[in-house]
Amino acid sequence: MPRILVTGASGSLGATFTRQLIDRGADVVALLKPGEGPGGLAGVEGRFETRQADVRDPAALRAAMRGIDEVYHFAGVAITLNRLRGLMEEINVRGTGHVVRAAGEAGVRRVVHASSISAIGYPPAGELADEDFDVRRSVTRNSYMDTKLGGEREALRASAETGVEVVMVNLGAVIAPYSHPRYGWAMLVEQTRRGRMRGYPPGGLAMCSIEDLTSGMLAAMAKGQPSRRYIVHSTNISYRDLIGTIAGVVGAPPPRHAVPAPAIRVAGRLGAAFGALRRDPMRSPFVVPENTTLMLLPLYYDTTRAETELGLRPTPLENSIAAVDRWLDKERKR
Repeated sequence: MPRILVTGASGSLGATFTRQLIDRGADVVALLKPGEGPGGLAGVEGRFETRQADVRDPAALRAAMRGIDEVYHFAGVAITLNRLRGLMEEINVRGTGHVVRAAGEAGVRRVVHASSISAIGYPPAGELADEDFDVRRSVTRNSYMDTKLGGEREALRASAETGVEVVMVNLGAVIAPYSHPRYGWAMLVEQTRRGRMRGYPPGGLAMCSIEDLTSGMLAAMAKGQPSRRYIVHSTNISYRDLIGTIAGVVGAPPPRHAVPAPAIRVAGRLGAAFGALRRDPMRSPFVVPENTTLMLLPLYYDTTRAETELGLRPTPLENSIAAVDRWLDKERKR
């Protein structure tokens, strides 16, 4: 049985994936930052080993990689705020390089890097972007896109230097528990449940279920071609249909009307002003200027490569939405 290390294991995606590994009986090592609590792994602490290292600390990473056979790299800053570019460069770009180099130096067989469809670029309306989409044609840019792309390039550079195999999984937006209830996709589920999502942005996006997150990462480790990208998501879906699907799962009324683009842009400016007052910039409002363009356009991606080469078959979002709703219910009772 391979010894598996998961970076970013306390965060939403890392914890979701780590729990899936644990349930499959895997030998898991969760990599946490020094002094960090279990986060999304609370309640299952006795079922995995914990090691500590910051991805910005190459020496600590080398120590953490001892005896590891496979690495799943989830650690990163997932936010579109351009004012956090410096932090994203440190973690999403240089940190990814440090992880891959440490893995290579420790004799790890393969690293699967949890990248993002954002690294592919944002395609024009009416176009399905695949892994070879020319990023120069992206309809907009932001620091998250740039640093996730930079992280892929750094991972490939480190792979070439050390010989460790690297596979990139470009995940769609994953709807998963263990984030903050007031931010991100958990917030959207919560607000829909409360009947507050009466309108919807006119755009759309690629959403990924927990099942497809897990199967995509595992298949990339088992069958992915080295130094190759794989787009993994469950469905290209409009915001109208996404919120309507959430509403159906949580028993709330579906949204009634599209929110006009000018109103979304105003909300973005207000979100930026409100977010600037917060001590923790990671808890940014859902709508900020950097992502208003993303909410106005249908940003859709092609999963043909993952389906053909990895044998993936997309699953519905409903189970993941229900998992988030159950987690939110537990959080409300705490």
